[in-house]
Amino acid sequence: MHNVSMDTELHVITPNDPGILGRVLGTLANAGVNLRAISVFAHDKEGHFRLLTSDNKKAEAALRTLGYKVKVNKVVVVEISDRIGAGAEIGALLGNAVIDVDYSYGSSSGKGPALLVFKTNNDKKAYETLR
Repeated sequence: MHNVSMDTELHVITPNDPGILGRVLGTLANAGVNLRAISVFAHDKEGHFRLLTSDNKKAEAALRTLGYKVKVNKVVVVEISDRIGAGAEIGALLGNAVIDVDYSYGSSSGKGPALLVFKTNNDKKAYETLR
Protein backbone atom coordinates (compact mmCIF):
# COMPACT_ATOMS: atom_id res chain seq x y z
CA MET A 1 0.00 0.00 0.00
CA HIS A 2 1.05 3.56 -0.71
CA ASN A 3 0.23 6.87 0.90
CA VAL A 4 -2.22 8.20 -1.71
CA SER A 5 -4.30 11.37 -1.63
CA MET A 6 -6.39 13.57 -3.85
CA ASP A 7 -4.94 17.08 -3.92
CA THR A 8 -4.91 20.20 -6.04
CA GLU A 9 -2.13 21.71 -8.05
CA LEU A 10 -1.77 25.18 -9.44
CA HIS A 11 -1.16 25.52 -13.17
CA VAL A 12 0.42 28.94 -13.54
CA ILE A 13 0.81 30.48 -16.99
CA THR A 14 3.41 33.22 -17.32
CA PRO A 15 5.36 34.93 -20.07
CA ASN A 16 8.36 32.83 -21.12
CA ASP A 17 10.94 35.42 -20.08
CA PRO A 18 14.46 35.03 -18.65
CA GLY A 19 14.23 35.03 -14.86
CA ILE A 20 10.61 33.86 -14.70
CA LEU A 21 11.52 30.81 -12.62
CA GLY A 22 13.09 33.04 -9.98
CA ARG A 23 10.11 35.41 -10.02
CA VAL A 24 7.56 32.63 -9.56
CA LEU A 25 9.50 30.80 -6.86
CA GLY A 26 10.47 34.07 -5.16
CA THR A 27 6.82 35.08 -5.07
CA LEU A 28 5.98 31.82 -3.31
CA ALA A 29 8.83 32.30 -0.84
CA ASN A 30 7.78 35.88 -0.07
CA ALA A 31 4.22 34.65 0.54
CA GLY A 32 5.54 32.04 3.01
CA VAL A 33 4.47 29.13 0.78
CA ASN A 34 6.53 25.94 0.62
CA LEU A 35 6.91 24.12 -2.68
CA ARG A 36 6.25 20.36 -2.50
CA ALA A 37 6.65 19.47 -6.19
CA ILE A 38 7.20 21.36 -9.45
CA SER A 39 7.06 20.86 -13.19
CA VAL A 40 8.00 23.66 -15.58
CA PHE A 41 7.97 23.83 -19.36
CA ALA A 42 7.77 26.47 -22.07
CA HIS A 43 5.33 26.37 -24.96
CA ASP A 44 5.33 29.09 -27.59
CA LYS A 45 5.81 32.30 -25.64
CA GLU A 46 4.34 31.03 -22.37
CA GLY A 47 5.87 29.45 -19.30
CA HIS A 48 3.80 26.70 -17.68
CA PHE A 49 4.31 25.87 -14.02
CA ARG A 50 2.54 22.99 -12.29
CA LEU A 51 2.97 23.52 -8.59
CA LEU A 52 2.04 21.44 -5.58
CA THR A 53 2.33 23.77 -2.60
CA SER A 54 1.80 23.86 1.14
CA ASP A 55 -0.89 26.55 0.76
CA ASN A 56 -2.53 26.91 -2.64
CA LYS A 57 -4.78 29.80 -1.60
CA LYS A 58 -1.85 31.96 -0.51
CA ALA A 59 0.17 30.92 -3.54
CA GLU A 60 -2.66 31.63 -5.97
CA ALA A 61 -3.35 35.07 -4.48
CA ALA A 62 0.34 36.03 -4.60
CA LEU A 63 0.80 34.84 -8.19
CA ARG A 64 -2.38 36.54 -9.42
CA THR A 65 -1.11 39.89 -8.09
CA LEU A 66 1.66 39.60 -10.70
CA GLY A 67 -0.94 39.17 -13.43
CA TYR A 68 -0.28 35.48 -14.05
CA LYS A 69 -3.10 33.14 -15.06
CA VAL A 70 -3.69 30.48 -12.42
CA LYS A 71 -5.80 27.36 -12.89
CA VAL A 72 -6.56 24.85 -10.16
CA ASN A 73 -6.50 21.14 -11.12
CA LYS A 74 -7.35 18.07 -9.09
CA VAL A 75 -4.51 15.53 -9.05
CA VAL A 76 -3.59 12.24 -7.42
CA VAL A 77 -0.53 12.40 -5.16
CA VAL A 78 1.39 9.27 -4.20
CA GLU A 79 4.14 9.08 -1.61
CA ILE A 80 6.40 6.13 -2.34
CA SER A 81 9.71 4.83 -1.07
CA ASP A 82 12.65 6.28 -2.98
CA ARG A 83 13.99 3.06 -4.47
CA ILE A 84 14.66 1.59 -7.86
CA GLY A 85 11.46 0.31 -9.47
CA ALA A 86 8.96 2.05 -7.17
CA GLY A 87 7.71 4.34 -9.95
CA ALA A 88 7.50 1.42 -12.37
CA GLU A 89 5.20 -0.39 -9.92
CA ILE A 90 2.88 2.62 -9.81
CA GLY A 91 2.91 2.83 -13.61
CA ALA A 92 2.07 -0.86 -13.91
CA LEU A 93 -0.84 -0.57 -11.46
CA LEU A 94 -2.30 2.33 -13.43
CA GLY A 95 -1.74 0.57 -16.75
CA ASN A 96 -3.32 -2.67 -15.52
CA ALA A 97 -6.36 -0.65 -14.42
CA VAL A 98 -6.52 0.89 -17.93
CA ILE A 99 -5.96 4.40 -16.57
CA ASP A 100 -4.39 6.84 -19.00
CA VAL A 101 -1.87 9.25 -17.47
CA ASP A 102 -2.23 12.74 -18.95
CA TYR A 103 0.92 13.94 -17.19
CA SER A 104 3.03 13.24 -14.14
CA TYR A 105 5.88 14.82 -12.22
CA GLY A 106 7.64 14.18 -8.97
CA SER A 107 9.97 15.29 -6.27
CA SER A 108 12.65 13.46 -4.34
CA SER A 109 15.72 14.42 -2.38
CA GLY A 110 17.23 10.97 -2.80
CA LYS A 111 16.64 10.29 0.89
CA GLY A 112 13.34 9.17 2.36
CA PRO A 113 10.05 9.11 0.46
CA ALA A 114 9.46 10.40 -3.06
CA LEU A 115 6.36 12.28 -4.16
CA LEU A 116 4.64 11.54 -7.49
CA VAL A 117 1.83 13.66 -8.90
CA PHE A 118 -0.58 12.34 -11.54
CA LYS A 119 -3.32 13.81 -13.69
CA THR A 120 -5.22 10.98 -15.34
CA ASN A 121 -8.30 10.37 -17.42
CA ASN A 122 -9.98 9.03 -14.26
CA ASP A 123 -8.45 10.43 -11.06
CA LYS A 124 -11.02 8.74 -8.79
CA LYS A 125 -10.21 5.32 -10.26
CA ALA A 126 -6.47 6.08 -10.04
CA TYR A 127 -6.86 7.00 -6.38
CA GLU A 128 -8.80 3.80 -5.64
CA THR A 129 -6.29 1.68 -7.60
CA LEU A 130 -3.27 3.06 -5.76
CA ARG A 131 -4.61 3.10 -2.19
